Amino acid sequence: MGHADMSGVIGRMILTDLSISLNAISRSVLIDDLWEEDPPEAAESVLNATCSRLRRGLANIGLPAKDILMSTGGYLQLKWPSGVRIDTRTAVRSIDNAEGDIRRGDMESALRQATIAYAIARRPLLPGIEREWLTRERTKLAQVTERSLHALGDLWAAQGDTRSSLLMANKLLELNPYSEIAIKRVMGSLVALGDRPAAAKALVNWKTSLATDLEIVDDRSFSDFV
Repeated sequence: MGHADMSGVIGRMILTDLSISLNAISRSVLIDDLWEEDPPEAAESVLNATCSRLRRGLANIGLPAKDILMSTGGYLQLKWPSGVRIDTRTAVRSIDNAEGDIRRGDMESALRQATIAYAIARRPLLPGIEREWLTRERTKLAQVTERSLHALGDLWAAQGDTRSSLLMANKLLELNPYSEIAIKRVMGSLVALGDRPAAAKALVNWKTSLATDLEIVDDRSFSDFV
């Protein structure tokens, strides 16, 4: 669907909100999601006009618009055709599958599923638009990203690919720079690669960040690593 057919910011938010929801959303809740505390006086009219443009956009790409974007009894709902995948749902399902595969010992499938989850979850969700419901969804995606990085780090390490495991550990540390688990993974990978000085430096940098940003002094030596 072309950018113009997305009906601007409001249209993109409507499509995203309805796509993420497993159920119909009442018009009043959708208006609250779109404008929060400052809805325009003509919010209902804007919602109706935007939905009409979205239906035209769907029809323009050969989809049954009225069967997809439905409005009944004061509720709106998106029912995509069976072959359409919603990225946020796919990401959650993929990391769940990956973790299940790891428990079952199917490492090949786990690596594939974790890679899919990470590739999707790391994409920005409606960048530049700030709403409470979007913040909640971004938090969920960040959690999927973190779970994916944990899984991928373990999977690459199990395959003996320490450099890829280190890459995942560094990305995990970028995502959560104060995480003890992340710094231990970074240090463990560096030690496995034979670079103890780099592991020691990473620890110093981590402790400095704790002290500078959070005013937390961590005196542990992590001697098992360095």
